[in-house]
Amino acid sequence: MPKIDSPASPIVPRLKGLHLFHFDGAPCAQRVRFALGEKGLARGREVKFDADTPQSCEGENNKWVSRVVSLARKEHISLAYAQIHPNMVVPALVHDGQLYLESLDIIAYLDSAFGGPRLIPEPSPLLDDTMALVEQAKELHVSLRYVSFRWGLGRLAMLNPKEREKLKGLAAQGSDGENLVSFYGAYSTRTIPERVFEEHLLKLYKAFADLDTRLRDARPYLMGDTLTIADVFWSMKLLRLIETGYPVAEHHPTLNKWYQRIYARPAFQNEVMGKNRMSYLFFRAKSGIENTLGLGLNKATAKILAA
Repeated sequence: MPKIDSPASPIVPRLKGLHLFHFDGAPCAQRVRFALGEKGLARGREVKFDADTPQSCEGENNKWVSRVVSLARKEHISLAYAQIHPNMVVPALVHDGQLYLESLDIIAYLDSAFGGPRLIPEPSPLLDDTMALVEQAKELHVSLRYVSFRWGLGRLAMLNPKEREKLKGLAAQGSDGENLVSFYGAYSTRTIPERVFEEHLLKLYKAFADLDTRLRDARPYLMGDTLTIADVFWSMKLLRLIETGYPVAEHHPTLNKWYQRIYARPAFQNEVMGKNRMSYLFFRAKSGIENTLGLGLNKATAKILAA
């Protein structure tokens, strides 16, 4: 979804400079923070996501104002945020009163509006190949949600009946492009068959296996010698799946080496991990215990490969 010309939120037109509505643990928001870091734009001050005082609306030079929309506290299904992003997902970016939604469109805008290395190649066969890989990553966003909710977030992601009704009402006023109403309804009532989760896990496994093969020619990044938006999109998938206990080093060793190179980049450490580090370590520990007990992604992955 590109620039939104007439946002419903009264806050948006008042914002000066660069403001990012995000959540530290959300992969789509992590993509944008990674891109911001690669562009030399650092995280600035923190304000409430719906703050609209004169001071909170000001920007910062060479920094972006952090407006955290807590998914844990269900702030994304509030009226204030639904007026900013009708799909009630993060991220959303505002630059001098102009609203941009969806991570791909936001990164494309950042590439055109700010300096630093380009993440999207100039028109060429390389651009076509890069965007094809990005589109594949986007299509697997739903699979990532199913797998990370089932083996990562667990009960923490469930909505109670009151919250589900609230979500349904907000979606009716705007849009539900991500099918959150049906997903949360089924997930929260435990009516999604286990085979559905396993089918999504298998889709991710096959995609990672293909990337592992691609990288066996010793290229440092997915498209060659230069970091691109394809690396941004796919590294966030690996980050979330590793956090959830996925055995990437065991099944995709070349891909794992690529991921470690991405992980070591300053922009990744500062803007992606940053304030997400403690949450990441908590879920790594949780998934490690579950794998030890035979309840985690190690056993689930072995099961789908044996089928």
